[in-house]
Amino acid sequence: MLSIGEFANMTGLSVKALRHYDDKGVLSPAEVDPATGYRRYSEGQVRSGALVRAMRDAGLPLPAVAAAVRDRDVASALDEHRRRVLAERAREDAAFENARLVVSSFAAPVEVTERESAPRPYAGRALTVRTDGDHDVSDDAANDLLMGLFADLRRDGIEPSGRFWTAVREGDAPEHAEVVCCWPTAEPAPAGWGGPGTIVGVLPERRELVATWRSVTGGPLPEGSVHPAVVALFDAIAARGVVVSHDEVRQTVLGEDEHDHAVEVAVTVQEA
Repeated sequence: MLSIGEFANMTGLSVKALRHYDDKGVLSPAEVDPATGYRRYSEGQVRSGALVRAMRDAGLPLPAVAAAVRDRDVASALDEHRRRVLAERAREDAAFENARLVVSSFAAPVEVTERESAPRPYAGRALTVRTDGDHDVSDDAANDLLMGLFADLRRDGIEPSGRFWTAVREGDAPEHAEVVCCWPTAEPAPAGWGGPGTIVGVLPERRELVATWRSVTGGPLPEGSVHPAVVALFDAIAARGVVVSHDEVRQTVLGEDEHDHAVEVAVTVQEA
């Protein structure tokens, strides 16, 4: 039999670690003196002790080490841990590259201007999304909503006129927001048109602050990040010290070419 000190020297595990492993049921001594509490290990436990140290050095969590010792299957435990480590490493590498892309996309040029805009009638419908990002609105859902609104307007003789835009506003609960999809129209839609869930109104004559991002100079966009045009717009709002309603930020895509288009983000800074 080996004392705890001898066993520690033999296996490379510290006495403190051995006591901890005993408490956690990972590697229990062969004997414990009932009077003194001294732990003693059998010679046959040296193999297990050396394997426990190897697994801990490889980063296996204690429950996995305990199971591997119990089942006498250290090789499978190491293989499974390696799969988890490589998967996490790949996730971290992807997150790092995406973060680098966020930095470079925010550094790309975005044109910020002010312009005077005429009144614009519109009709819109909203999609509810979660603000925690678990359920981002999909392009397909937004496109379906816009195409359905377009068809309903045409059916009722209310002609869509110009590019659609989207805006985000608060939802009916803190964890909800609404993405409002709007079509500008040649003439105002009648009050109540479209039924519940349809918004009709007129953007008044106004001065707008506009940020324009172009794909040819903006480069690739990161996943899950605020659009660079939105960041540039809010930088400009802060720099000018203007007070705006953030839930009316309007985003419009100009052009159809995936590699040559622009994203315009505008907010009203003063109504006429």
